[in-house]
Amino acid sequence: MNINYEHGNDTVYNGIKYFFQGLRLCIHKGMKRYMLVPIIINIFIIIIGCYASISWACNYTGELIAGSLPEWLFWIKYLVFPIIFAAIILITLYLFTTITLIVGAPFYSLLSEKAESILINEPTPDVPVSQTIRETPAMVGRELAKLIYRLPFIILNLFMLFIPIIGQVVIIYTGSWCYALDFTSYGFENNHISLKKTFAVANNHKRVLLAFGCCVWLAMLIPFLNLLMVPAAVCGGTILWVKVLRQDVMQEVTEYRNKVLAMKESDNDMNSESTDIQKTEYSKL
Repeated sequence: MNINYEHGNDTVYNGIKYFFQGLRLCIHKGMKRYMLVPIIINIFIIIIGCYASISWACNYTGELIAGSLPEWLFWIKYLVFPIIFAAIILITLYLFTTITLIVGAPFYSLLSEKAESILINEPTPDVPVSQTIRETPAMVGRELAKLIYRLPFIILNLFMLFIPIIGQVVIIYTGSWCYALDFTSYGFENNHISLKKTFAVANNHKRVLLAFGCCVWLAMLIPFLNLLMVPAAVCGGTILWVKVLRQDVMQEVTEYRNKVLAMKESDNDMNSESTDIQKTEYSKL
């Protein structure tokens, strides 16, 4: 696979390029087993989300209009109906996309870790399974923290639906930004970089993140393609992390990887001592 590990520029072009490279990285040898469970989760939740959004929009849009407009203004329903319909679908899809990310967080983290190891041509840090299990609540908590960060944008977007042109631009901008943060944050998380530091680094590279996030935002609107888009976006976000964002926290990344290596060596020493003791005891018999 021809994705060179080199420092990338903070440009719109690179943001778009990393998105498409993420699609290619998904089919790289050794990646399929990391994608199977996330794809199943995504298909299941997105199907439920699409059904719920359309069902709720059809059932409640008319009721909301009928209950809030006087008879002499009832003709406005033909103007308001599409806006409220779109608002309900937008809220529901945001909700179910967030649920997808929260439920699949441990699997997306593993997928991103594998993608990073391919990109930098280094083995995946050999973190014990017990530690991964212990860190799962923290992963879910991180996703919930990102949800709280998203809430003001969701509320803002509801108001923007009623403002022509400018409102739509704001919706695309905020949606792109949130998606970019979602799918690049796994690289930070896997290297134990705090969420506060993640946001600080992201703010220094807005152009490339917004370009990448806009590609994801548009792809999520395409039926059927969006079922496979989350794992691809995770891979694209990992490429962006490796080529651009990682450089800003290289010291912290190096310290974490050295710590993992030291833990592995310590475990090996303990296993070696245990083996030697067993051999000694066996020789005494």
